[in-house]
Amino acid sequence: MRVLRSVVLCVIFASAVPCALAADPAAPQRVVELYTSLGCSSCPPADEIAGKLRELPDFIVLSFHVLYWDGPTFKDPFGSHASTERQSEYERTLKLSTAFTPQIILDGRQSVVLSEPGALRSALESPEPAAPVQVALSRQADGAFEASLQGPPTAADVWEIGYVSKATTKVHGGENKGSTLTTYNNVTSIRRLGSFAPGTLHLQPLTSREDGVAVIVQAPGQGRILGASAYATGAGAPASGGH
Repeated sequence: MRVLRSVVLCVIFASAVPCALAADPAAPQRVVELYTSLGCSSCPPADEIAGKLRELPDFIVLSFHVLYWDGPTFKDPFGSHASTERQSEYERTLKLSTAFTPQIILDGRQSVVLSEPGALRSALESPEPAAPVQVALSRQADGAFEASLQGPPTAADVWEIGYVSKATTKVHGGENKGSTLTTYNNVTSIRRLGSFAPGTLHLQPLTSREDGVAVIVQAPGQGRILGASAYATGAGAPASGGH
């Protein structure tokens, strides 16, 4: 079994066998999109999984908070129309019967139902083709970011995603009323930068709320993710990585 798979099984599935958080240099990085809500009672375990996965250098983890759990007594502070619409687009692209939480979209090409025993483990063990696009993020002296994109010409969209690395929220309504929940890599902004072309892109500065940014190169219509990188600046944020 590859090092990456051993690490994932140990960390995520609570194996009693000690293991080190080492990356498999031969394995491409995986992009994990978690669709979640602080108003959803079945989401906290998935949020915990996201927190563990983001510590591994083999994963870029982004938590998209949807709006359909919001109600009169509670509104998710990270919920957005953009995140909800992104999940809806996957519903169409992947020909899913409905949108739901918690849901993981792996590498833009596979939907994982976390309530199904073994589904996440199987998905994480599935081989992923090499990423054809290389993305590298660098922070400039003024605090702004640049993204270097390399790869053969291909039809793809480039997305800039801002996020908050870690947040603890007291929930005052909804299914989790009275709970204090911690969530990770909470998406706060989604912006299409344009079509993919090799070269360097200058990103917008992070807002005062954000402490991380990811750049994703994705096949049109929210298809397969062809390359990605993330950079977190906040205290307690995991090491940044890309592919």
